[in-house]
Amino acid sequence: MRELRDKLMRVAILVVAATVVAVGAGVAGGTTGAAASTAAKPKWLTISGFWDGVTGPEVIGSASGRGWMGFISSETRSTLGSLRRVGGRLSFAKATLSARSPMFIVGSQVLYHLPDVSGKPGELRAAPLLANGSVGTPRAVPDDPETMPPQDLDPAVIDSVEVGDRTVWLLGGARQAPPKSYLWVCCSGTGGLVDLTRFIKQGRRSFFPQLGLDSKKRLWLAWLQSSGGAVAGSVKLLELDPETLAPRTPKMVALPGGNTATKFELSCATFCRVVMSDLFSGDLLASSPGQRSPTRMASGAREYPANLLAAADRSGHLTAAYIASRSPDPAKAQVHEIEVVSGDARGSHPRRLGVVDLPDAIGPSDDLYQNAFATFVPGGLVYFAFYYPGGTKTHTLIGFLPLSSTR
Repeated sequence: MRELRDKLMRVAILVVAATVVAVGAGVAGGTTGAAASTAAKPKWLTISGFWDGVTGPEVIGSASGRGWMGFISSETRSTLGSLRRVGGRLSFAKATLSARSPMFIVGSQVLYHLPDVSGKPGELRAAPLLANGSVGTPRAVPDDPETMPPQDLDPAVIDSVEVGDRTVWLLGGARQAPPKSYLWVCCSGTGGLVDLTRFIKQGRRSFFPQLGLDSKKRLWLAWLQSSGGAVAGSVKLLELDPETLAPRTPKMVALPGGNTATKFELSCATFCRVVMSDLFSGDLLASSPGQRSPTRMASGAREYPANLLAAADRSGHLTAAYIASRSPDPAKAQVHEIEVVSGDARGSHPRRLGVVDLPDAIGPSDDLYQNAFATFVPGGLVYFAFYYPGGTKTHTLIGFLPLSSTR
């Protein structure tokens, strides 16, 4: 499908930023005084010129103990920045790569496409992301899955997951006339391609496609299907047989509380859970198949919704990071915080693990806060906050929020 193939993550994030002016929520639901931490002393670096001031990130994730963010910086190059904490110090590194979208991180590797003069995704490559912040030697992906679907539909890989000793790939494609989007998974235990096109709704955008495998070897596919022109709609979930990749149900699973989501993350441990930001209530919700109602992990409001940054299972606890915004004084600027909450395996009884206040402006030109992104790494959360340039260069505040291993 074209939206999945054509810079899916970057476009989705930009639309969310344009439609939701004030992002965040006030207080995590269920937070108790003894468990709630106070605002952590900020530990961050201010990087000049890392963000171009226009585009959103092409990829964000963790690998080799670092938090990574990547941008398409030109027609032929991409820029990757990463951060890790070494002792009490922060280590930031930048690297460049001859890469175009789609890009994504799987395990300790970044997968990407070579630039192509046609404007379409070029050949698929994989490169290791190293602990020192550099990128290892790229290699061609064995048994390139993009050669499996019909080539006139311009198939491109958009996600993957390891299932036993093989890789399962999610691919999207499109036909121009008449317009139609396509979706496939590859490859089954016998090397076959499975067509999932019947499960996507033609004429509607699909965002944030994600594959997940739980500890019981159940394989899930999730995506957000928009209900209109903006990035807001219902989260769809489909279980696939891990061996044959055939759908295990004739219809997609309907998640409670997932009809007005603006962003979601699929987190898999003993079972897979969806954590999402809800446009209607402003809350941060967790949901899974068979659940009667969603679990509220953080409270928000429609004017100041909880904007999901990342979700992960940490030692059997569903943990989520989000932006909380509020305006205590209408005559003053909004206050923005990154908050991390953790519940049980389902996200119930959430408690605050950490919080860090983001400055409203930084840099010599008082660049104003725009939005933030984050990813969990061992020991904490790496976050990237963008500040719109008041001068000639942008500034990105890149920091580490330490989190205890227990609640």
